[in-house]
Amino acid sequence: MEDFIQNNKLTILGKLTAGLLHEIRNPLTAIKLNLEYIKMFEEDLSSEVVESVTSSLAAFERINFIITDVLDFTKKVNDSKKDVSLNSITDRSLEILSVTLTKRRIKVDKNLNAALPYISFNENKLLQIFLNLINNAIEASTDNSVINIYSDKYRNGTDKIIWAVEDQGCGIKPEDKQKILEGFYTSKMQGNGIGLSICKSLLDEIGAELKFESEYGKGSRFYILFPLS
Repeated sequence: MEDFIQNNKLTILGKLTAGLLHEIRNPLTAIKLNLEYIKMFEEDLSSEVVESVTSSLAAFERINFIITDVLDFTKKVNDSKKDVSLNSITDRSLEILSVTLTKRRIKVDKNLNAALPYISFNENKLLQIFLNLINNAIEASTDNSVINIYSDKYRNGTDKIIWAVEDQGCGIKPEDKQKILEGFYTSKMQGNGIGLSICKSLLDEIGAELKFESEYGKGSRFYILFPLS
């Protein structure tokens, strides 16, 4: 009975959260439009004001990214699939995150197999997964460090493709490893803890596996095994 009550609470909370976030998004959009309007006159503004407006717009994008994550987590979307390139989506993800990478002076070492076949998946979902995993690697890394991203055929006697992102950051504590893929668990000072759960849920739709290896204090490697079929 206690489990039933708790599950019912979470169901109600999910519906309330989705409605609340939709309401929050409307005034946030108005704030963004006003900030963009102010930025149109940046030549007449002081550098301090321009910097403040720019940082506020960046903060909006971060909030909007979190809202999108939560909303996607609360609903199941039946989007169409098509043949997509893992390498192309990787490049798109890095382009989106390029400002953060430059600001943190983090270098990305790519080793993408150009001969890999395409996979059948929803393009936007795959982009969301890669953005989450790469962004997590960035947040775990120190400035002036290196992130490795690679894709290849999985050399373990199975007909799969591996895509991986590896950082040299803080790593995951041994006691946290069992919880890291669970929803609403995070060890970060900021974050909602659902990013990896969303990735796992989306990958389950096509029978792909999300795995990780980590050594506390030395870094982590998150990787996906995509079935070729």
